Amino acid sequence: MKNEDIKKPDSANNFGELHTSGLKKQLDKKSLTTFNNNENITEKQAAKFQKLELAGMPEIKKHGYFDNFKIPAYLKVVANSIPLGLANARTVSTLAKLLHLNERTFSAYTHILTTKYHLPLATITVGESKGNYIPIDDNELAAFVYQAKARIDHSNERMHGVIAGYNLYQKDIQALANSQRRAS
Repeated sequence: MKNEDIKKPDSANNFGELHTSGLKKQLDKKSLTTFNNNENITEKQAAKFQKLELAGMPEIKKHGYFDNFKIPAYLKVVANSIPLGLANARTVSTLAKLLHLNERTFSAYTHILTTKYHLPLATITVGESKGNYIPIDDNELAAFVYQAKARIDHSNERMHGVIAGYNLYQKDIQALANSQRRAS
């Protein structure tokens, strides 16, 4: 199956006018116009952007990296869309659009693939290459782990701050809550 074989929403079937997530776009022979920001780019520029954005993307095929794994077919499509290597990382937005999914659904599927099926689908949000990728060496895995640990540390720091603040101001918070209850 090729990308063009994937069922597109009915709104994408009309080449002249697309309605996607409330964003109206019109494509003609001269330019691609996004009405929300009045940005005009030529077809040549749009094609170049498309080529750059999807460069290194795996083709969505019937047979992919994970075809021999015991994973539901809909998740295999998601897993096979994630590129090999940090240099080819692609954003959730790009991958979700490629598969005609919303970003939350795509993220939920990758979460299932990593937690339940233990596929090495990493995400990184800093540096030159940002997005989802399959680590191909120890350095790429280490980059993901470093960022994941930093997020955990940040969350723990915040959690401890909230707990400390609650304990410090518990009496004042409860007094304020009681006064609001009495006022209503």
